[in-house]
Amino acid sequence: MHAVHARSLAHEVSGLPLSIVLADGEVLAAIRERIEAGDGADVESIPLVPPFHVSDDDAYLVLPEDIGVELREMFADGDVDLLADAMREGLFVIGTLEKEGRGKMRLAVDEVDVVERLLAKMPYADTIEVGRGADPLAALNGLPQCRNTVASSFVDMAGFQKMVRSSEQAGASWRPPTDRKDMAGVDPTYAWSRRLPDGRIGVEAALFCEYEEHVCVLRPAALRIALPRPLEAAP
Repeated sequence: MHAVHARSLAHEVSGLPLSIVLADGEVLAAIRERIEAGDGADVESIPLVPPFHVSDDDAYLVLPEDIGVELREMFADGDVDLLADAMREGLFVIGTLEKEGRGKMRLAVDEVDVVERLLAKMPYADTIEVGRGADPLAALNGLPQCRNTVASSFVDMAGFQKMVRSSEQAGASWRPPTDRKDMAGVDPTYAWSRRLPDGRIGVEAALFCEYEEHVCVLRPAALRIALPRPLEAAP
């Protein structure tokens, strides 16, 4: 068991769907200190608090309990400062859930790092060209890393326009169509994006919500704009 080497694994984990699980904040703070001190290899497991969600990819975003329960609201409120705090306090973990006893679970750790450290070396999983004849919505919604729910999508026109018109923003990137009564109970998708020094718009994180499970994807895509101005919404 060892700490993630951001230089070697950051490319592999960008766009990886991370199931969100929660742990005691003091426990995570102690682990962060060990990682920063170079002792991350000694982290064998993390005791979790409910709810428990199993990742198909054995990949997890472990957040302090008080932050994790508010993550969706941070996205919905557009609070990019609090989202940045979540990345500083959260851990990226490759591992497996194991029962510890009745109603208790722990996350057995194979790889671990502080999310903020990993993001410092993480590329965007894909770059989508905008304005070269292709439909950017179809391209973004067709990315494998952006298809993490059954009924919802990653981005709609309103969400896309917010991304390309803002220097930094967070909020709903897709909402169920108002004319689809059969989708009335479907949750929105959320994204945090910012304009990069090279002119691209980078999606730092996307939050997919379905029933009670939340999946976070780090740096799923970047947009390269090839138009003099953003696309306008269709009438």
